[in-house]
Amino acid sequence: MSQPTLPQSTPPPPPPSPPSSPPSSVTPDSEKTTWKERIGFASGTLPFNFGASGINTIAYPIYNIVLGMSPTLIGVVLGLSRVLDAILDPVVGSFSDNFRSKWGRRRPFIATGAVMCALTFPLIWMVPESWKGWWAFGYFLVTMLLFYATFAVYAVPYLTLGFELSGDSNERVRIHAVRAIVSKMTFFIIPWIFPLAQWKIFGSPAAGMRTLGLLIGALFIILAIPTVLLTKERFAKKAARQEKIKLLPGLKLTFKNRPFRYLVGIVLGMIISDNIVRTMGTHINVYYVFEGNQKAGALMQGSSQTFYAVMGLIGVLIVAPLATRFGKLRVIRVCLACGILAAISQFFFYNRDYPWLQFISMLLLAPSFSGFWVLIDPMKADTADYDEYKTGLRREGMYAAVATWLEKTTLTGAILIFGLVLDMSGFKAGLGGAQSETSLLTMRLLFSAAPALILISSFLLACRYPLDDERQREVQAELQQRRQATNF
Repeated sequence: MSQPTLPQSTPPPPPPSPPSSPPSSVTPDSEKTTWKERIGFASGTLPFNFGASGINTIAYPIYNIVLGMSPTLIGVVLGLSRVLDAILDPVVGSFSDNFRSKWGRRRPFIATGAVMCALTFPLIWMVPESWKGWWAFGYFLVTMLLFYATFAVYAVPYLTLGFELSGDSNERVRIHAVRAIVSKMTFFIIPWIFPLAQWKIFGSPAAGMRTLGLLIGALFIILAIPTVLLTKERFAKKAARQEKIKLLPGLKLTFKNRPFRYLVGIVLGMIISDNIVRTMGTHINVYYVFEGNQKAGALMQGSSQTFYAVMGLIGVLIVAPLATRFGKLRVIRVCLACGILAAISQFFFYNRDYPWLQFISMLLLAPSFSGFWVLIDPMKADTADYDEYKTGLRREGMYAAVATWLEKTTLTGAILIFGLVLDMSGFKAGLGGAQSETSLLTMRLLFSAAPALILISSFLLACRYPLDDERQREVQAELQQRRQATNF
C-alpha cells in the first residue's frame, strides 16, 4: 500500500525542531473566536447528543418497559445500528477531508445531514403499539439503521468543525466549554422524555413518544442552522492546496499517531461508563429503588438527571479556566478520579430507604463527566496538530471519524453485553417490582462496579499520556512558524 504524498506545490515540512523561543500559552489574536462563532457551533451539539446518546436513554424505556421487547433484542438493534454508523464514519471523514467547495469542507455535510436526521429520527418511534415480538424488533432495526446512516453525515463533520475553529489549544478549550454548557440543555430534555410521553393527553406512552419524536426531529434542522451560518473553517484554504488522501492510507497514518492511540483508550473508558450510567439509571430507579413503580422511578430519574445537568453547568465553568491555567491533562486526571468515586458511591446511594442520596452520586459525577467532555475534543484536535507536525497534512475529518468509529464499535460490544447480562440475570420487565434478588444485584453491579473498573483503566492511561500541555505548545509554535513561512 503506497503512502500518501504531500502536494507538489508545497515543499515537505522541515524536520521537527523545537522553536527558538519558549512557546507562549497566550492565545494569538488570529486564533481567537467570537462569541457568535462559539454559540453557533455549540447549537449543533443538541441534535448531536440526541443521536449520539439520547436514543440509548429513550429506547430501553420505550421498547422494553412499554412494548415489552427483550433487553437482549434491544441491545442487538442498538449494536447493529452502531456497527453501521461506525463503518460509515471513516468513509464520511475521508470524504469530507477531500471535499472542496466555496462553503468549506464540513458545513455542506452538516446541513445535509441535519435534514436527513430530521426525517429519519421520528420514524424510530412510529412503531404500531399492536406490533410485538419480531415485528417490533424488525421495525426498530430498520428504522435505526436508516437513522444512523444519516447521522454519520451530520456527526463526523460537526465534530471535525470543532477542531478547525481555532488552531490554539486554549482557545479550543473555551470553544468546547461553550459547547458543553449548551450541551447540558440535553440533560434537561432527555431524562424527561419518558415521563412526558406518559402524559394522559397523549393517550399512551407510545403515542406520546411519536409526538415527541417529531418535535425532536424538527430540532435537528432548527439547531443546525446557526452552526452552518455562523462558523468559519480556518484550515479550509490550506486543505484545498494539499493532495487528496485515499481512505486506507489515511487510516494507516492515523493509527501511527501514538498520542491519538492513548487518547482513544482514555475516551473509550469514559464513554462506556457514561452510557452505562445513563442507560441503567431508569431501570435501577424503577425496579430497585421504587420496586416497579414506573412513574415514581421515572420522576426520580428525571429529577436526579436535572440536578446532574445543573451541577454539570457549574462544573464546566470551573473546569475550563482550571484547564487553561494548570493544563488539560492534569484536570482530566482529576475528572477521572471523581468519576471512579461517583461510580462506587452509586451502589450505596441508590437506596430504597433514602432515594434522594443518589443526588450525592450525581454531585460527584457532574464535574467528572462534564469536565472530561469539555477537554477531550480539544485534546483530539491536539493529536491532529501533532499529525500535521509529523506529516504536513490537515486531516481533522479522519481523526474525528476514527475516534468515533472506535468509540462506537466498543460501545456496541458493551451494549450487547449489557443486554445479554440483564437477560441472563433473570430480569423481566413484566415482573414489575417482583424481580429476583439475583437480577437486582446484577443490575446494581453493572451500574456501579463496572463503570468504576473501566474508569480506573482510563485513569492509568491518562497517567502515561505522551502529549502533555508543554509538549503541545511546542508543537503549535512550530506549526505557526511553518504557516507564516508559507503565507498561510
